[in-house]
Amino acid sequence: MRSNFMLGLLRLSEPARIKLGRVPMDLIARHAVNDHGNITAAEAKQNEMSMKVMGRVISRYYIDPTNKRKGNVIVVTNEDMDMTTVSLE
Repeated sequence: MRSNFMLGLLRLSEPARIKLGRVPMDLIARHAVNDHGNITAAEAKQNEMSMKVMGRVISRYYIDPTNKRKGNVIVVTNEDMDMTTVSLE
C-alpha cells in the first residue's frame, strides 16, 4: 500500500482511542489511499484539490459500522501535511 499524500506525524486523541477501543491504523491506512469514508461531496472536492496543491485532507468513518448512532471518527491531515490526527467528530 502506498499513500497518495504525506501523513506526517500521526496523533490519536485520547477520547477517540477510548471510544474506538483500539489504535485505528486501518482507518489511517484507508485515509492514506483516498478511501475517505463518509465525507460530503464538498469535502471530497476539497480533498481532490488538496492532492494537487497541498492542503487539508479529511476522512470520516463510523465508530461502529454496525451501529451508526455511535457517531463518527474523523481523520484529518493538516494543510502542511506534517500531521494527521484521529479524533471524535
